[in-house]
Amino acid sequence: MERDKPFYLSLTKENSHKVKITAGQGRFAIGTKGITMSKCDALVEREDTINWSVFNEFQVPAGGNWPRVMEYHGDDTSFIQWSAIREMEQLDWVPLDCTEADFSQAAIRRLVVTIDHPIRLILGKGVKDISIRGKVSNLTLENYEHLEALSFSFANDTVSPLRLQVLKTTAHIKEINIHTKVNGQPFDCNSLSQFTNLTAISLSGNVCNLGELKQFENLESLELRYMPNLEGIPTLASWSKLNYFIGWNIEEKGGKELKKQLTVLEKERTFQYASVSNLKKPEWFITEFSIPFGSWVGKNNKVAVKAYKEALKTIKKAKTKEEVKEAIRVLVEIVNDLPNIETTEREDTWEAVMQLVSFSSLVIAEEEANQWFDEYRDF
Repeated sequence: MERDKPFYLSLTKENSHKVKITAGQGRFAIGTKGITMSKCDALVEREDTINWSVFNEFQVPAGGNWPRVMEYHGDDTSFIQWSAIREMEQLDWVPLDCTEADFSQAAIRRLVVTIDHPIRLILGKGVKDISIRGKVSNLTLENYEHLEALSFSFANDTVSPLRLQVLKTTAHIKEINIHTKVNGQPFDCNSLSQFTNLTAISLSGNVCNLGELKQFENLESLELRYMPNLEGIPTLASWSKLNYFIGWNIEEKGGKELKKQLTVLEKERTFQYASVSNLKKPEWFITEFSIPFGSWVGKNNKVAVKAYKEALKTIKKAKTKEEVKEAIRVLVEIVNDLPNIETTEREDTWEAVMQLVSFSSLVIAEEEANQWFDEYRDF
Protein backbone atom coordinates (compact mmCIF):
# COMPACT_ATOMS: atom_id res chain seq x y z
CA MET A 1 0.00 0.00 0.00
CA GLU A 2 1.47 3.31 -1.12
CA ARG A 3 0.77 6.35 1.01
CA ASP A 4 -0.41 9.64 -0.54
CA LYS A 5 -0.83 8.02 -3.97
CA PRO A 6 -4.18 6.88 -5.43
CA PHE A 7 -4.51 3.14 -6.00
CA TYR A 8 -7.28 0.68 -6.82
CA LEU A 9 -8.89 -1.47 -4.15
CA SER A 10 -10.98 -4.54 -5.04
CA LEU A 11 -13.52 -3.81 -2.34
CA THR A 12 -16.66 -5.12 -4.04
CA LYS A 13 -15.22 -6.38 -7.34
CA GLU A 14 -11.94 -6.18 -9.25
CA ASN A 15 -10.47 -2.67 -8.87
CA SER A 16 -13.89 -1.36 -7.85
CA HIS A 17 -12.65 1.60 -5.81
CA LYS A 18 -9.93 4.17 -6.30
CA VAL A 19 -8.67 5.29 -2.90
CA LYS A 20 -5.91 7.40 -1.42
CA ILE A 21 -4.41 6.76 2.00
CA THR A 22 -2.56 9.69 3.51
CA ALA A 23 0.57 9.33 5.60
CA GLY A 24 -0.32 8.58 9.21
CA GLN A 25 -3.91 7.61 8.41
CA GLY A 26 -5.00 4.78 10.68
CA ARG A 27 -8.74 4.75 9.96
CA PHE A 28 -10.57 3.54 6.86
CA ALA A 29 -14.23 4.47 6.44
CA ILE A 30 -16.70 2.66 4.19
CA GLY A 31 -20.08 4.32 3.68
CA THR A 32 -23.29 3.51 1.84
CA LYS A 33 -24.19 5.64 -1.18
CA GLY A 34 -27.14 7.96 -0.64
CA ILE A 35 -27.21 7.30 3.11
CA THR A 36 -23.86 8.02 4.74
CA MET A 37 -23.40 11.76 5.20
CA SER A 38 -19.96 11.75 6.82
CA LYS A 39 -16.70 11.73 4.86
CA CYS A 40 -15.65 8.24 3.75
CA ASP A 41 -12.70 6.68 1.98
CA ALA A 42 -15.01 4.50 -0.11
CA LEU A 43 -18.74 4.31 -0.85
CA VAL A 44 -20.60 1.10 -1.67
CA GLU A 45 -24.12 0.26 -2.75
CA ARG A 46 -26.54 -0.81 -0.04
CA GLU A 47 -26.74 -4.38 -1.36
CA ASP A 48 -22.99 -4.83 -1.99
CA THR A 49 -21.04 -7.68 -0.44
CA ILE A 50 -17.67 -6.42 0.74
CA ASN A 51 -14.42 -8.28 0.18
CA TRP A 52 -12.94 -7.63 3.62
CA SER A 53 -9.95 -9.87 2.93
CA VAL A 54 -8.63 -7.22 0.53
CA PHE A 55 -7.16 -5.57 3.63
CA ASN A 56 -5.23 -8.68 4.70
CA GLU A 57 -1.95 -7.54 3.13
CA PHE A 58 -2.03 -4.07 4.67
CA GLN A 59 0.05 -3.32 7.74
CA VAL A 60 1.14 -0.24 9.66
CA PRO A 61 4.82 0.74 9.21
CA ALA A 62 5.75 -0.59 12.64
CA GLY A 63 3.95 -3.87 12.01
CA GLY A 64 0.42 -4.86 12.92
CA ASN A 65 -2.83 -4.87 11.01
CA TRP A 66 -4.04 -1.85 9.06
CA PRO A 67 -6.44 -0.12 9.33
CA ARG A 68 -6.25 0.20 13.09
CA VAL A 69 -9.83 1.49 13.05
CA MET A 70 -12.37 0.28 10.50
CA GLU A 71 -15.54 2.34 10.11
CA TYR A 72 -18.48 0.81 8.27
CA HIS A 73 -22.00 2.08 7.57
CA GLY A 74 -24.00 -0.87 6.27
CA ASP A 75 -25.40 -4.34 6.87
CA ASP A 76 -22.81 -6.72 5.41
CA THR A 77 -21.82 -8.44 8.66
CA SER A 78 -19.28 -10.74 7.01
CA PHE A 79 -16.68 -8.55 8.74
CA ILE A 80 -17.40 -10.69 11.80
CA GLN A 81 -16.14 -13.88 10.13
CA TRP A 82 -13.20 -11.95 8.69
CA SER A 83 -12.17 -10.69 12.13
CA ALA A 84 -12.04 -14.27 13.41
CA ILE A 85 -8.98 -14.88 11.22
CA ARG A 86 -7.59 -11.33 11.24
CA GLU A 87 -8.09 -9.49 14.52
CA MET A 88 -9.43 -5.94 14.34
CA GLU A 89 -8.21 -3.31 16.79
CA GLN A 90 -11.42 -1.30 16.53
CA LEU A 91 -14.61 -1.42 14.49
CA ASP A 92 -17.01 1.54 14.37
CA TRP A 93 -20.20 0.07 12.94
CA VAL A 94 -23.39 1.88 11.94
CA PRO A 95 -25.97 -0.77 10.96
CA LEU A 96 -28.82 0.31 8.67
CA ASP A 97 -31.59 -2.30 8.80
CA CYS A 98 -29.73 -5.13 10.52
CA THR A 99 -31.75 -6.50 13.46
CA GLU A 100 -29.25 -9.05 14.85
CA ALA A 101 -25.49 -9.59 14.80
CA ASP A 102 -23.65 -12.51 16.39
CA PHE A 103 -20.14 -11.54 17.49
CA SER A 104 -19.54 -14.74 19.47
CA GLN A 105 -16.68 -15.78 17.15
CA ALA A 106 -15.38 -12.26 16.42
CA ALA A 107 -11.95 -10.96 17.37
CA ILE A 108 -12.53 -7.22 17.75
CA ARG A 109 -10.76 -5.55 20.64
CA ARG A 110 -13.05 -2.50 20.71
CA LEU A 111 -16.52 -2.53 19.17
CA VAL A 112 -18.41 0.75 18.76
CA VAL A 113 -21.99 0.41 17.49
CA THR A 114 -24.22 3.37 16.63
CA ILE A 115 -27.83 2.20 16.58
CA ASP A 116 -31.07 3.71 15.40
CA HIS A 117 -33.46 0.80 14.96
CA PRO A 118 -33.91 -2.14 17.40
CA ILE A 119 -30.99 -4.58 17.25
CA ARG A 120 -29.82 -7.65 19.16
CA LEU A 121 -26.08 -7.93 19.70
CA ILE A 122 -24.59 -11.24 20.82
CA LEU A 123 -21.04 -10.76 22.04
CA GLY A 124 -18.17 -13.16 22.59
CA LYS A 125 -14.92 -13.13 24.52
CA GLY A 126 -13.10 -11.83 21.44
CA VAL A 127 -14.86 -8.49 21.95
CA LYS A 128 -12.81 -6.91 24.74
CA ASP A 129 -14.61 -3.56 24.95
CA ILE A 130 -17.96 -2.24 23.72
CA SER A 131 -19.48 1.21 23.34
CA ILE A 132 -23.09 1.80 22.30
CA ARG A 133 -24.15 5.09 20.74
CA GLY A 134 -27.41 6.51 19.43
CA LYS A 135 -30.83 5.26 20.50
CA VAL A 136 -29.55 3.14 23.36
CA SER A 137 -33.07 2.02 24.30
CA ASN A 138 -33.21 -0.02 21.06
CA LEU A 139 -30.39 -2.31 22.20
CA THR A 140 -30.72 -5.92 23.30
CA LEU A 141 -27.34 -7.13 24.59
CA GLU A 142 -26.42 -10.75 25.20
CA ASN A 143 -23.38 -12.85 26.13
CA TYR A 144 -21.43 -9.96 27.68
CA GLU A 145 -20.63 -11.58 31.02
CA HIS A 146 -16.88 -11.45 30.35
CA LEU A 147 -16.90 -7.65 30.23
CA GLU A 148 -16.27 -5.47 33.28
CA ALA A 149 -16.99 -2.13 31.57
CA LEU A 150 -19.85 -0.76 29.47
CA SER A 151 -20.12 2.60 27.68
CA PHE A 152 -23.28 4.30 26.47
CA SER A 153 -23.63 7.55 24.51
CA PHE A 154 -27.20 8.78 24.17
CA ALA A 155 -28.28 10.66 21.04
CA ASN A 156 -31.41 11.19 18.95
CA ASP A 157 -33.68 10.17 21.82
CA THR A 158 -36.55 12.41 22.93
CA VAL A 159 -37.51 10.36 25.99
CA SER A 160 -36.98 12.30 29.23
CA PRO A 161 -35.24 11.45 31.39
CA LEU A 162 -32.92 9.08 29.55
CA ARG A 163 -32.51 5.72 31.24
CA LEU A 164 -30.61 2.49 30.71
CA GLN A 165 -32.88 -0.47 30.13
CA VAL A 166 -32.62 -3.27 32.69
CA LEU A 167 -29.88 -5.67 31.53
CA LYS A 168 -30.01 -9.41 32.15
CA THR A 169 -26.85 -9.64 34.25
CA THR A 170 -24.96 -6.78 35.87
CA ALA A 171 -23.04 -8.08 38.89
CA HIS A 172 -19.85 -8.45 36.81
CA ILE A 173 -19.89 -4.83 35.63
CA LYS A 174 -17.43 -2.68 37.58
CA GLU A 175 -17.16 0.37 35.31
CA ILE A 176 -19.86 2.39 33.57
CA ASN A 177 -19.44 5.32 31.18
CA ILE A 178 -22.39 7.56 30.30
CA HIS A 179 -22.36 10.37 27.74
CA THR A 180 -25.30 12.65 26.95
CA LYS A 181 -25.75 15.91 25.10
CA VAL A 182 -25.08 18.95 27.27
CA ASN A 183 -28.24 20.58 25.96
CA GLY A 184 -30.25 17.37 25.58
CA GLN A 185 -32.50 15.28 27.79
CA PRO A 186 -30.95 14.43 31.19
CA PHE A 187 -29.75 10.93 32.04
CA ASP A 188 -31.37 9.50 35.17
CA CYS A 189 -28.66 8.15 37.49
CA ASN A 190 -31.31 6.03 39.19
CA SER A 191 -31.07 3.59 36.26
CA LEU A 192 -27.52 2.77 37.37
CA SER A 193 -28.89 1.08 40.49
CA GLN A 194 -28.88 -2.27 38.68
CA PHE A 195 -25.06 -2.22 38.69
CA THR A 196 -24.43 -3.18 42.31
CA ASN A 197 -20.65 -3.64 42.12
CA LEU A 198 -19.50 -0.48 40.39
CA THR A 199 -16.06 0.84 41.29
CA ALA A 200 -15.77 3.43 38.49
CA ILE A 201 -18.35 5.86 37.07
CA SER A 202 -17.79 8.41 34.31
CA LEU A 203 -20.55 10.89 33.47
CA SER A 204 -20.53 13.51 30.73
CA GLY A 205 -23.34 15.88 29.79
CA ASN A 206 -26.76 16.54 31.25
CA VAL A 207 -27.71 14.20 34.12
CA CYS A 208 -30.22 14.15 36.97
CA ASN A 209 -30.74 12.32 40.27
CA LEU A 210 -27.05 12.47 41.13
CA GLY A 211 -27.93 11.63 44.72
CA GLU A 212 -28.41 8.01 43.60
CA LEU A 213 -24.63 7.68 43.26
CA LYS A 214 -24.28 7.53 47.03
CA GLN A 215 -25.37 3.88 47.04
CA PHE A 216 -22.13 2.77 45.34
CA GLU A 217 -20.10 2.22 48.49
CA ASN A 218 -17.15 0.64 46.66
CA LEU A 219 -16.68 3.55 44.27
CA GLU A 220 -12.99 4.26 43.64
CA SER A 221 -13.17 6.50 40.57
CA LEU A 222 -15.62 9.26 39.65
CA GLU A 223 -15.31 11.46 36.55
CA LEU A 224 -17.64 14.37 35.80
CA ARG A 225 -17.35 16.33 32.55
CA TYR A 226 -19.41 18.95 30.71
CA MET A 227 -22.09 18.93 33.38
CA PRO A 228 -24.38 21.99 33.58
CA ASN A 229 -26.19 20.69 36.65
CA LEU A 230 -24.65 19.13 39.79
CA GLU A 231 -27.78 19.37 41.92
CA GLY A 232 -28.00 16.66 44.56
CA ILE A 233 -24.50 15.24 44.12
CA PRO A 234 -23.31 13.49 47.31
CA THR A 235 -20.28 14.81 49.16
CA LEU A 236 -17.01 13.22 48.06
CA ALA A 237 -16.57 11.90 51.60
CA SER A 238 -19.56 9.62 50.92
CA TRP A 239 -17.19 7.19 49.21
CA SER A 240 -14.53 5.93 51.59
CA LYS A 241 -12.57 4.20 48.78
CA LEU A 242 -12.59 7.12 46.33
CA ASN A 243 -9.03 7.78 45.13
CA TYR A 244 -9.55 9.13 41.60
CA PHE A 245 -11.69 12.16 40.83
CA ILE A 246 -12.06 14.49 37.86
CA GLY A 247 -14.41 17.46 37.64
CA TRP A 248 -13.84 19.26 34.32
CA ASN A 249 -16.00 21.81 32.52
CA ILE A 250 -18.67 21.53 35.21
CA GLU A 251 -21.00 24.20 36.57
CA GLU A 252 -19.28 26.76 38.77
CA LYS A 253 -21.31 26.74 41.99
CA GLY A 254 -21.27 22.98 42.49
CA GLY A 255 -17.71 22.76 41.22
CA LYS A 256 -16.42 25.18 43.84
CA GLU A 257 -18.04 23.11 46.58
CA LEU A 258 -16.44 19.93 45.23
CA LYS A 259 -13.09 21.68 45.12
CA LYS A 260 -13.39 22.59 48.81
CA GLN A 261 -14.31 19.01 49.70
CA LEU A 262 -11.39 17.68 47.69
CA THR A 263 -8.94 19.96 49.50
CA VAL A 264 -10.09 18.51 52.83
CA LEU A 265 -10.05 14.90 51.62
CA GLU A 266 -6.54 15.14 50.18
CA LYS A 267 -5.31 15.82 53.71
CA GLU A 268 -6.94 12.62 54.91
CA ARG A 269 -6.16 10.17 52.10
CA THR A 270 -3.90 9.70 49.09
CA PHE A 271 -5.49 10.13 45.69
CA GLN A 272 -4.13 8.46 42.58
CA TYR A 273 -5.35 11.57 40.78
CA ALA A 274 -7.71 14.40 41.74
CA SER A 275 -8.62 17.60 39.93
CA VAL A 276 -11.46 20.10 39.69
CA SER A 277 -10.89 22.60 36.87
CA ASN A 278 -12.51 24.69 34.13
CA LEU A 279 -15.53 25.66 36.21
CA LYS A 280 -18.20 27.26 34.04
CA LYS A 281 -21.04 29.71 34.54
CA PRO A 282 -24.53 28.64 33.36
CA GLU A 283 -24.39 30.82 30.26
CA TRP A 284 -21.26 29.02 29.03
CA PHE A 285 -23.24 25.84 28.51
CA ILE A 286 -25.73 27.86 26.47
CA THR A 287 -23.25 29.75 24.31
CA GLU A 288 -21.13 26.66 23.62
CA PHE A 289 -23.84 24.04 23.16
CA SER A 290 -27.34 25.52 23.07
CA ILE A 291 -27.38 28.59 20.85
CA PRO A 292 -30.64 28.27 18.86
CA PHE A 293 -28.83 29.14 15.62
CA GLY A 294 -26.60 26.04 15.90
CA SER A 295 -28.51 24.14 13.20
CA TRP A 296 -28.34 26.98 10.67
CA VAL A 297 -25.88 26.47 7.84
CA GLY A 298 -23.28 28.53 6.04
CA LYS A 299 -23.14 32.30 6.35
CA ASN A 300 -26.47 32.52 8.19
CA ASN A 301 -25.05 30.39 11.01
CA LYS A 302 -21.85 32.41 11.38
CA VAL A 303 -23.60 35.79 11.29
CA ALA A 304 -26.40 34.82 13.68
CA VAL A 305 -24.12 33.12 16.22
CA LYS A 306 -21.75 36.09 16.23
CA ALA A 307 -24.67 38.48 16.74
CA TYR A 308 -26.00 36.32 19.58
CA LYS A 309 -22.68 36.35 21.42
CA GLU A 310 -22.33 40.11 21.00
CA ALA A 311 -25.85 40.61 22.35
CA LEU A 312 -25.06 38.37 25.32
CA LYS A 313 -22.00 40.45 26.23
CA THR A 314 -24.07 43.65 26.15
CA ILE A 315 -27.00 42.22 28.10
CA LYS A 316 -24.82 40.84 30.90
CA LYS A 317 -23.42 44.35 31.45
CA ALA A 318 -26.73 46.19 30.96
CA LYS A 319 -27.98 48.34 33.84
CA THR A 320 -31.30 49.34 32.26
CA LYS A 321 -34.08 47.73 30.24
CA GLU A 322 -33.33 50.15 27.43
CA GLU A 323 -29.84 48.70 27.05
CA VAL A 324 -31.24 45.15 26.94
CA LYS A 325 -33.89 46.20 24.42
CA GLU A 326 -31.25 47.83 22.23
CA ALA A 327 -29.16 44.63 22.22
CA ILE A 328 -32.24 42.66 21.17
CA ARG A 329 -32.95 45.19 18.41
CA VAL A 330 -29.45 44.83 16.98
CA LEU A 331 -29.69 41.02 16.97
CA VAL A 332 -33.13 40.86 15.36
CA GLU A 333 -32.28 43.42 12.69
CA ILE A 334 -29.16 41.44 11.76
CA VAL A 335 -31.35 38.37 11.28
CA ASN A 336 -33.79 40.53 9.26
CA ASP A 337 -31.07 41.00 6.65
CA LEU A 338 -30.30 37.28 6.27
CA PRO A 339 -31.77 35.26 3.37
CA ASN A 340 -34.22 32.36 3.68
CA ILE A 341 -35.68 33.22 7.08
CA GLU A 342 -38.77 31.02 7.31
CA THR A 343 -40.96 29.69 10.13
CA THR A 344 -38.25 27.52 11.72
CA GLU A 345 -35.73 30.35 11.68
CA ARG A 346 -38.28 32.72 13.20
CA GLU A 347 -38.85 30.27 16.06
CA ASP A 348 -35.09 29.93 16.59
CA THR A 349 -34.69 33.70 16.74
CA TRP A 350 -37.55 34.01 19.23
CA GLU A 351 -35.91 31.35 21.41
CA ALA A 352 -32.60 33.22 21.20
CA VAL A 353 -34.28 36.42 22.40
CA MET A 354 -35.88 34.60 25.33
CA GLN A 355 -32.53 33.03 26.28
CA LEU A 356 -30.72 36.35 26.12
CA VAL A 357 -33.28 38.13 28.28
CA SER A 358 -32.97 35.38 30.90
CA PHE A 359 -29.28 36.26 31.35
CA SER A 360 -30.07 39.85 32.28
CA SER A 361 -29.74 40.89 35.93
CA LEU A 362 -32.96 42.85 35.41
CA VAL A 363 -36.45 41.38 35.74
CA ILE A 364 -37.92 41.31 32.24
CA ALA A 365 -41.18 39.49 31.62
CA GLU A 366 -41.43 37.11 28.66
CA GLU A 367 -44.40 39.11 27.38
CA GLU A 368 -42.32 42.30 27.24
CA ALA A 369 -39.42 40.55 25.49
CA ASN A 370 -41.89 39.09 23.01
CA GLN A 371 -43.17 42.60 22.26
CA TRP A 372 -39.61 43.72 21.48
CA PHE A 373 -39.17 40.71 19.19
CA ASP A 374 -42.37 41.50 17.27
CA GLU A 375 -41.50 45.19 17.10
CA TYR A 376 -38.16 44.68 15.36
CA ARG A 377 -38.64 41.61 13.19
CA ASP A 378 -39.82 41.76 9.58
CA PHE A 379 -39.90 38.00 9.00
